[in-house]
Amino acid sequence: MATRPKLGKGLNSLLSNRHASEAVDGDGRRWVSIDTLAANSEQPRKAVDKGLEALAESLRRHGMMQPIVVTETEEGKFEILAGERRWRAAQIAGLKSVPVVLREGVRDGGERLELALIENIQREDLNPMERAQACERLLETYGLTQEQVAERLGYQRSTVANLVRLLELPEEIQADVSRETMSAGHARALLRLQDSPLQAEARKAIVSEQLSVRAAEALCAKLASGKRDPQHRPRPRKPSWAQEMQEKISRTVGARAELKLHARGGGKLVLHFSDLDQLDTLGRSLGLRTETEELLES
Repeated sequence: MATRPKLGKGLNSLLSNRHASEAVDGDGRRWVSIDTLAANSEQPRKAVDKGLEALAESLRRHGMMQPIVVTETEEGKFEILAGERRWRAAQIAGLKSVPVVLREGVRDGGERLELALIENIQREDLNPMERAQACERLLETYGLTQEQVAERLGYQRSTVANLVRLLELPEEIQADVSRETMSAGHARALLRLQDSPLQAEARKAIVSEQLSVRAAEALCAKLASGKRDPQHRPRPRKPSWAQEMQEKISRTVGARAELKLHARGGGKLVLHFSDLDQLDTLGRSLGLRTETEELLES
């Protein structure tokens, strides 16, 4: 049985596919109707609507610079391998056609999943739970070993093992990691606790007191050993109005917001972003313009 060739470590390997269609323009792209595209059935990202309005506004102003990587289906349509957010934003922007690069011969679900993972991992668009679920699918559904998954995704084998272990945690803790109210490092600390009530106690302290990963590891170590720290005093719980304001800001700007209050009044607002693309989206949500846009409007 022929062995499937290994995937490259990034999108360059997709864009330079020597089997791609020759019906392309000088930039290696072809323009197709947006209605002929369909989402990748193996897309690992669950929340693809984050910041789409800002991205759609950018597409209205400047058009789509980066092509969508697709494969042709048996029905003659195109399934997206990389670029689903751009496709969805293009629909919102009202674009009729989009540039694509065709990769032929991709029929296997495992390969479609790998290609989607490569794009999202390189752009850091996946939260740890989405990465963990995708790795588990490659292991369980497509029969790859941890070493094979690590090699194809550019990970260390230990990284794959640690990600998959997150799926052993209760659903509420997995949801915390997905919402970024706690990090994968916090979640790994909780894996040390086999007792569910102890996990719940530690989770409550981590989230409400906003413990660092090191502090969470120390707390879980004490709980696992049965020791209690009589000097430990939880910080005051954040008022409900502040929590609601924090969540409202997060929804509005499409990024995790953190509201920190000072005991004597005042405080600070922290907005988190995972990469420069999300920072650009965040800036647009706040009404900021780039130098190019200011020059065009002057």
